[in-house]
Amino acid sequence: MVRIFPLAIACIVTLTSGADAAPRGKRFSQERAQSTQPAQEQDEFRACDVSVRDFVQGRKEATALPVKDVEVDGLRMTLNFVHPYGESGDTPPNLAFTRGESIEERRKNLNETKQRIRTLVEAAKTGNVWYVVALNKDNPDGGDMRRSPVNAQPVEDRPSASAVVMASIEGKCITVADYKAVPLTSLGDELRRILGDRSLGPPPVADSTPPP
Repeated sequence: MVRIFPLAIACIVTLTSGADAAPRGKRFSQERAQSTQPAQEQDEFRACDVSVRDFVQGRKEATALPVKDVEVDGLRMTLNFVHPYGESGDTPPNLAFTRGESIEERRKNLNETKQRIRTLVEAAKTGNVWYVVALNKDNPDGGDMRRSPVNAQPVEDRPSASAVVMASIEGKCITVADYKAVPLTSLGDELRRILGDRSLGPPPVADSTPPP
């Protein structure tokens, strides 16, 4: 199951517009106060430093991958997050704009949603979006997953992973999408090995025999 967070994405525009609306005097006082504080080294996950680690919970069977690109289907209003080892898969359609009572209100909501998506795309380009994935704890340690259809496991019992997409925007961490039960087969062998999936077995050994 994949969930997208329209309200969380809505924070993107709110954060950017709110910064512009701050009084100049207040900005000056904040900048002056910050200048007197010792500089802190920026975390690799920016504002998502706590949230990413909270999701991982110290597990070795987890990793956080930078999102390199966000593929947008403007017709269906879905997002697909591209990372170094593949992609997340499409989110459910974001149809929050349909809640308006009139065409004008719906169009306004649609344009706001499109602007939020553009902000998210730009955040990915600057390295501020992450695909965080972890093997679910109830996954079996190994075992042959090649079963006949009669003896196949129910979908909910098959080994799976959980993942979230987080974005650091204007000093805030926003959870954009939540993937509850990701089939391991959709992750790709390389990512599964990084996560420590034992059902794959050892990686193939390259043939070092010189040609005749």
